Amino acid sequence: MKQIESVYIIGVGALGLLYMPPLHKALGDNCRFLAGDDRYEALKNRTFTVNGGEYRFPVAREGDLTGKADLILVAVKNMHLEEIAPYLRKAAGKDTIIVSVLNGIDSEDFLESCCPESTVLPCAVLGMDAVKEGNRINFTTTGKFLVSTKDNDRNHPALTAFTDLLSRAGLAFHVPGDIQRELWYKWMINIGINQTSAVTGAKYGEFQKEEDAFDLMKEAMEETIRVARAAGVDLRDEDHIAWRKILHSLGKEGKTSMLQDMEAGRKTEVDYFAGKLISLGKKLGVETPVNRALYRIIRTRENLFS
Repeated sequence: MKQIESVYIIGVGALGLLYMPPLHKALGDNCRFLAGDDRYEALKNRTFTVNGGEYRFPVAREGDLTGKADLILVAVKNMHLEEIAPYLRKAAGKDTIIVSVLNGIDSEDFLESCCPESTVLPCAVLGMDAVKEGNRINFTTTGKFLVSTKDNDRNHPALTAFTDLLSRAGLAFHVPGDIQRELWYKWMINIGINQTSAVTGAKYGEFQKEEDAFDLMKEAMEETIRVARAAGVDLRDEDHIAWRKILHSLGKEGKTSMLQDMEAGRKTEVDYFAGKLISLGKKLGVETPVNRALYRIIRTRENLFS
């Protein structure tokens, strides 16, 4: 597969804005946000502030699409996948690589069904601490891409092309031996810290020093590990210990995406975290009482938004 020269990023949230500057620096205006016709006008002249610097990034409009992208980076939330499907299909072809940086364990299946001719690389991004407020984003680390193919083929041309682009952009990555484990590992983290932060209001700094917050997060993670084992996924008891080391590398004022959603009065991804885990646990005969409680609290708070 040839070198990646054109990229569309779908999603102008925390992760879209986190990865646009380094990718745009590597590719110039061949790296663009892709927006539906309804959002294009609002985005095309928008100025974004990234760690204090002001940027305007090129935006492609759904209705103007003609060619196919070499790479599409999907950075919306799970509940918006159906909305982007029409222009995702327009932008993707048989030689297009699609990478999702979404939370959860389902987005790759959706993308494969939406664009069956394209190559979808399973991916999890870990260790970033971006906080987005309006058009402003601040972070101390861009984290790391954990990426491979469904069958863990390290020599796949699409994987080589994508990791080459990450190297050119100065973004950290790792090709693991078992990508399914890594997807579930990231999901375990989301289930733990995202949901616990949403109900407590705790930033990363509180989780670094408050044992009560950390223990609640840990208990939610331990339920994920038990469900994973029942599903035949290699999660381990020591995985939440490894996460603690990553947690202490994050900026103390950083916030999870779910806490940011809660503070802004937006619908969260709880259905894709606790909701999905509870459903799998029921199917596999694994009790998930901590996640049931977190789910009910978060859904109750969401219902109060309206």
